[in-house]
Amino acid sequence: MNRGAGLRDERESLLDRYAPLLVVACALALVVAVDPRGEFPINDDWAYAHSVRWLLDEHRIRLSDWIAMNLLPQTLAGGVVAWFAGYSFSALRHLTQAVSVGVAWLTFGWFVTAGVRRRDALIATLVVMAMPCWPVLSNSYMTDLYGMLFALPAAALFFRALRDPALSVLAAATALTAIGMLQRQVVVVIPAAFFIAWLAANRPWRRRTLAIGIAPLAAVLAVEFAYQAYLAHGPGVPQAQEYLHGRVLPALQKIADNEGGYYRGWVVTNFLSIVAYLGLFAAPWLLWLGLPRRPRERWILLAAVALLVAVTVATGLWPPYRDHNVIDAAGIGPFVLYDGQPTGIAPLDRSPGLIWRVAGVAVAFGIAMLCRAVFLSARAIAGGVARDGGDRGERLFLLALIAGYLGPFVITDYIDRYLLFVLPFVLALAARAEPAPPSPVGQRAAQAAALAWIAGVLALGAMATHDYFVWNRARWDAIRAAEAMGGTPETIDGGFEYNGYYRFEIRPQEQHRGKSWWWVNDDRYVVAFTVIPGYVERARFDVDRWLPRTPASVRLLERAPP
Repeated sequence: MNRGAGLRDERESLLDRYAPLLVVACALALVVAVDPRGEFPINDDWAYAHSVRWLLDEHRIRLSDWIAMNLLPQTLAGGVVAWFAGYSFSALRHLTQAVSVGVAWLTFGWFVTAGVRRRDALIATLVVMAMPCWPVLSNSYMTDLYGMLFALPAAALFFRALRDPALSVLAAATALTAIGMLQRQVVVVIPAAFFIAWLAANRPWRRRTLAIGIAPLAAVLAVEFAYQAYLAHGPGVPQAQEYLHGRVLPALQKIADNEGGYYRGWVVTNFLSIVAYLGLFAAPWLLWLGLPRRPRERWILLAAVALLVAVTVATGLWPPYRDHNVIDAAGIGPFVLYDGQPTGIAPLDRSPGLIWRVAGVAVAFGIAMLCRAVFLSARAIAGGVARDGGDRGERLFLLALIAGYLGPFVITDYIDRYLLFVLPFVLALAARAEPAPPSPVGQRAAQAAALAWIAGVLALGAMATHDYFVWNRARWDAIRAAEAMGGTPETIDGGFEYNGYYRFEIRPQEQHRGKSWWWVNDDRYVVAFTVIPGYVERARFDVDRWLPRTPASVRLLERAPP
């Protein structure tokens, strides 16, 4: 036996064995690198923290009108943590950090269940964690990872049930989905996808076949209707839920009418931006999987990549593709201060730069490879999903899940962080799409490049999230300085999180013309990145940043005397 081959096999065996531990270690390392200290809310999590506060005070589940999610498991878990450790944003953040480690481990398990080799599952999991929204979501009290905590094992069990519909497996999958539905309503796409794939793979349809397919979806919907009834007859259904639940059907009518003469075009651009983002996030995994084996297919793929790069250069449409989202051209955001959003007068560098241009090339590669994966999967499904020993509906399950999740966002709207939920399923579809082994031509170099890309994006994401917390700490130092000067939530514009936390629940919810939209009453004191007209600087707080595009300082301003 070749000694070198033996050592390589031994190393690969060790990697397979300890891959889950490496995933957990990486998740913990990201938390340490970000250094997410600070007693303050992040993004929307002030609204979710309100539910924990009300649970402790009122001993019931009540949701803020800002909340569109069901939020039940997260609120209960937050209540338990706050009961023992005391109510604070830091305690809730620590809970999410623990959840993020669990989700990373479950993501690895999902890929293994989907048929990915353990060493490859490690790479796929790192690709998910390298999605730039992961570090900030895992160090906040946002809802996304809590939804994935239940969705991933539920999807894995339904995936298994396509081949082995044991009652215990279906019961566990249904229970996890129901809990996940009580966290985020989008989890319902999992039993819906199972229903579609199960019926497609088990023809002719008999009574037992129909019962197995419909029972999980019916049970989950029953749980949702019961929870909605509780809200409607108790604390009330949040305004955001009523708004979002009622958006899809009107959006379809807008498409039919082409409202405003532009709505159909807007939907198309919305769809293209989602595909572009998924291409960017999936690019290192697709590179790791390798190029097509047939030379003709490789040349077609490379030609498509070149064409997409040329279109990007000609149009100047470099990533990121959404304004004022978590992923901002200036770093991790959103930058929700007076001069950051939506006025845009802060001196933030949002030019394409080298990094975003390189990302644009990765987007082109990712789009081409994803389109190929979808085509191969659709062709395989058209050839039949119920062949003995072959696909038993797994590809259709993945396609239906992805389409069911993304469809409402395509016709309404979305935030970039929503794509984290669907990314593990997109990567699994890509892994199962290729019917033949990849081309050995340049495979080792391609995998080395994929590892370098993953490491680079993980590092950049951690650094950008570190800076996000640093400038937020400076922001809250400025708020405290304003309070020391006599400022109150009535007279301070401290940014979206500050005014949302202290003023959104005040009735009536007022937005004053000429002031920031986040419920500012009197902006005598303003926290901003730069001095704005009509104000004088009272204090400046330097930001110990790691990246050059991060704002160098946060300022406390006071309205100039007349």
